[in-house]
Amino acid sequence: MDHLRWRAMPEAGAAVTSAKQQILARWRSSVTTTLPQSDELTRRQLEDSLPQLLDRIAAALASSNPSTTEELIALSPDHGRTRYHQEFSLNQVLIEYHILRRIVLEEMTNVLGRELATDESVAVNQSIDVGLRQAAVAYADHQTANLKVEAAAMTKFLSFLSHDMRGGLNGAVLMIEVLKRELAGEEKFAAAVEDLDVVRRSILDTVAMMERFLSAEKLRHGRMPVKISTIDVDKLLAELQKGFAYQLKDKGIEMETRIEPAELKISSDRELLTMVLQNLISNAIKYTRRSNVGLAAVAGGGAVPKDVLCRFMVSDKGPGIAPEKLATIFAPFPRGETYGQKGVGLGLFIARQAADLLNAKLWAESKPNEGTTFYFDLVNVAPRI
Repeated sequence: MDHLRWRAMPEAGAAVTSAKQQILARWRSSVTTTLPQSDELTRRQLEDSLPQLLDRIAAALASSNPSTTEELIALSPDHGRTRYHQEFSLNQVLIEYHILRRIVLEEMTNVLGRELATDESVAVNQSIDVGLRQAAVAYADHQTANLKVEAAAMTKFLSFLSHDMRGGLNGAVLMIEVLKRELAGEEKFAAAVEDLDVVRRSILDTVAMMERFLSAEKLRHGRMPVKISTIDVDKLLAELQKGFAYQLKDKGIEMETRIEPAELKISSDRELLTMVLQNLISNAIKYTRRSNVGLAAVAGGGAVPKDVLCRFMVSDKGPGIAPEKLATIFAPFPRGETYGQKGVGLGLFIARQAADLLNAKLWAESKPNEGTTFYFDLVNVAPRI
């Protein structure tokens, strides 16, 4: 920017001023042809600010006072802000500046009757670059701010919706259980009892999906501070097993748990740890085809590295994951072979986000047609607060 800030080029500045009207006319014609979606109103609004931009460019070229360049920089974002509110794309803004650059250089050459000197060419391009960069930043800032507002509104809406629906759906599940007990003794209602089971499973799946969306939003916005406490691993695994009792019963399988040593206690964030394991277990139950789901917790030392506080392992006997898919299974929404299973692809993404907050390592090993094991290593490293 030294050419523009500190060097006075009065001939170049005068050339911009002299060619201003021709630059505006050519720019208007070229933009109309190149960007036909730029309607008359939006072009007129830009023409109101473009003369000021050219005046500032001329002043910056003609003066060796850095303040004239700062004035150019201060004016430049107007273009980007205007185009954002007019719903132009950032690429269209870049095209407009590309057109402006070409026309300014050509018209200056015509006015001067010669090619621009190297320092003049550098300074003019720097002035256009300043405008382009500031306009692009202003456009992106407005876009980011708008996305944040929309995301915050959507998160709040999901939270309220989930709270209201969860209460109603949990009540529906209780009523279904009451009805099942009343109808269970009557053979003629056997089909109805099976239908009630289908309804109950559907409701539980809906509640679980809402919980995943909310968890993903909380993690994305950093609204889950890490709170360290002492955790009895035996009690934690027992609670997890109880929480999945319905799903295990529906699938006709059991959860086999193993803890080494038997009375293992660790320091971690209970909520985040539970979130990781819940999503891993849910995934294992969903895809297991035979046998049972395995859940193990092993302290560091021996087969597990000493720097590991505790290694959790969740295994299934499902169809497995192809090697080329293992690298992407923790990404949001993309799902590989689903084998007829429902879901939106958020469970493993949430598990990875929660694990990252704990500075923990999460990965999977799998063999097609044999099953998958997820490993979750808590290490003796301070979590991200």
